[in-house]
Amino acid sequence: MVLPVVWALLAGLALALSWVTGVGAFAWVGYLMLAALGLGAAAGRLGARGLRASRWLSADRVSLGGEVEVEVEVENRSRLPALWLYAAETLPAGLSMSGVRGRVGPLGGGGRFGFRYTLQGARRGYYQIGPTVLRTGDLFGLSVKERAEAPAVGLTVFPKIVAIQHARLPSRRSIGDVRARHRVLEDPVQVVGIRPYERSDGMRRVHWRATAHTGRLQSKLYELSSQVATALALNLRRSEYPSHPGEAEEAGELAIVTAASVAHHVLDRRQQASLLAAARDLAATGGDQMVRVGAGRGREQLTRILSALGRVSLGQVAPLAAALDREKEALAWGSLVVVITPSVGAELLRVLLNLRTSGFDVTAILVGRGPALAAGRAGLGAVGIRAMSVRSEADIHGLGL
Repeated sequence: MVLPVVWALLAGLALALSWVTGVGAFAWVGYLMLAALGLGAAAGRLGARGLRASRWLSADRVSLGGEVEVEVEVENRSRLPALWLYAAETLPAGLSMSGVRGRVGPLGGGGRFGFRYTLQGARRGYYQIGPTVLRTGDLFGLSVKERAEAPAVGLTVFPKIVAIQHARLPSRRSIGDVRARHRVLEDPVQVVGIRPYERSDGMRRVHWRATAHTGRLQSKLYELSSQVATALALNLRRSEYPSHPGEAEEAGELAIVTAASVAHHVLDRRQQASLLAAARDLAATGGDQMVRVGAGRGREQLTRILSALGRVSLGQVAPLAAALDREKEALAWGSLVVVITPSVGAELLRVLLNLRTSGFDVTAILVGRGPALAAGRAGLGAVGIRAMSVRSEADIHGLGL
């Protein structure tokens, strides 16, 4: 904006000198400068009107340290050429880049050019890639027009996964959903047959179609399994973490890595897993909310959970205890509930005790540093809730679930 103003002032000065001195050359210079300014503004505006940009990502989710290829194409849909064009991508901090993320040069009417670059997920998180900034103008740069094209798209970098060993704390669970030797748990979702109705059966167990077919009351026969599912409950409420921002960020990342590692451990053994996180979802409108991933199994389920964990961060959200108390009705009876939290307050302890007495297997993983972890672990153990502490990623190796 400064150069056009200076140019206009110089043109006015030339015209003023022509009027004072009576020299016509000054008038010609002033008029030519004003004409160049006006034609440049019109050309820049018309040239920018037909410019468009588009972007393609090879993936919108990537593992930690993985790479994503990005291709950008700029097109001039106008018949007028862009005498010069500057195109560059807007990239956030936290991602390593190699290649060219911009280009400068002329672009004729109906022409196009592109460029490519590679992003590396050096840090877990949710990132906005773009928009693409297009800048053009006249030959002298007197009139410059800038616009944003190719709206920003999200890229999620998964958290780190630490392999959980079995040496120090062997698992109490069998590999996979296998038939149990004793009738301990029944999965009401998996009906494997029917049997005659018994007085102890509830009305929900009645198989009405088989009853109508046989003329006698028949009950559903459920699959017997060692565990139905593992429900991960992650607490990222900012007020429950250390007041120092650096310590809170470190503990929060450790909690996320712990949740990702446990999810990988469970799903790798062909068991079901779900996620409930009291956290700030960076990809959601408003940001602060409960993040939920329903129960599932397999590689796709792991991708869904890792995607959710890649987007979350510490935030001023509702307490985990209230959400966990509401969600317990959706959990399969006998599920393993793993709560990952920096501390256990009175309300969360009440909910965990209620879950344990309701038939759920409850385990608490306390993350962070300080003497409060030992006290919290001892308090949970005193009421019969299994508790472990994770002070660093090395402690995750020894978790057994």
